[in-house]
Amino acid sequence: MILVVIALALLKYFFNWSIFDAANSEQGKMTINYIKDVLNIAWSYIRTPILFIWQKVIEYLPAR
Repeated sequence: MILVVIALALLKYFFNWSIFDAANSEQGKMTINYIKDVLNIAWSYIRTPILFIWQKVIEYLPAR
């Protein structure tokens, strides 16, 4: 996450490129919607196993 912020800052500094301007364009909006759809589909497949594993981790941790 920190690397993403640093990369965006470097793009703004060296190329005067703004994520906000890109997101406001029609192509940017379509790209954001596509990424959101891909992440939602991926989450629908991996949600159950991840939540199962997380529950097992929580059960394994000793009570304080």
